[in-house]
Amino acid sequence: MTCPTDGTCGHEHVPSEPKAHRHEQHRGHDRHHHVHVHKSRERRLLGLAIGITGSVAVIEFVGGWLSNSLALISDAGHMLTHLMALVLSLAAIWVASMRSGPEYSFGFYRSETLAALFNCFFLLAISAWILWEAYDKLLHPGEIAVLEMMAVATVGLVANLVTAVVLKQANPESDLNIQGAFLHMISDTVSSVGVVVGAVVIYYTGWTVVDPLVSVVITIMILLWVYRLARSSVRVLLERAPEGIDIERVERTVRKHIPEVVELHDIHIWEITTNMYNMTAHVLLENQSLHEAIPVLRKIKRVVKEEFNIGHANLQLECTCVAEEE
Repeated sequence: MTCPTDGTCGHEHVPSEPKAHRHEQHRGHDRHHHVHVHKSRERRLLGLAIGITGSVAVIEFVGGWLSNSLALISDAGHMLTHLMALVLSLAAIWVASMRSGPEYSFGFYRSETLAALFNCFFLLAISAWILWEAYDKLLHPGEIAVLEMMAVATVGLVANLVTAVVLKQANPESDLNIQGAFLHMISDTVSSVGVVVGAVVIYYTGWTVVDPLVSVVITIMILLWVYRLARSSVRVLLERAPEGIDIERVERTVRKHIPEVVELHDIHIWEITTNMYNMTAHVLLENQSLHEAIPVLRKIKRVVKEEFNIGHANLQLECTCVAEEE
């Protein structure tokens, strides 16, 4: 189908892509899906990291309860936040491998975001409880079994270091989910160092007030993590443009690299889940055959993928003859 060459056109829009190209686009989506599915090594390493982190979080909580150390309990809570990060990273890989029916046109990727938002509310409740206990301990300090506190904190520190090494083997540079979990584990290692240092200070000085103060610092770290996670989750659910992507810049970049594009408008860019971006837009071109227009679409898709990591772009063609008539 072509627009008339006499400057008039009876059709407002030309079909965005022929059947063969839609098949090619589907194959491209399958390749994108294939990348997510076949990560068995990352799954095993993430599973190992989850097992270590979850076990130590329980040990720290029980140890903190028995030794009367709120700092240990806070560190267990901090470790729990990073356990959530690990679980979400594994879920992102696992969910990507699930087949969905036609009624779920975007699959089950959003389940990761829903789980993350639920975890935010759960961690807020934990943080509120820790802060209340810290306030009570500042007013009514009690005895702390320092040696037990120090021993459990050391176990937690070693476990964090081991988990960081495990995640490093999963090649965090190649996956943003794993990279985020790795960075979380590094910060958890820092908090464990704080608990160990606090235990040493209490042991040599007897200043039990250090315990609730350390717990407050760790809780602030938890709340900062919760804030960032909640902000990211809400942005995804509201289908706001992904952070770091400016829609006007996308339009300027496409027109700069592809002079055949007269105008790019009605642009919508949103995030399905972590690092998976979709885009729809109308592409205005000069009068030309569909055979000539399709390569332009391919160029646009290549540009937005390379420049903005937009893996799926659905583009609708328009011709200038309609614009001139209007």
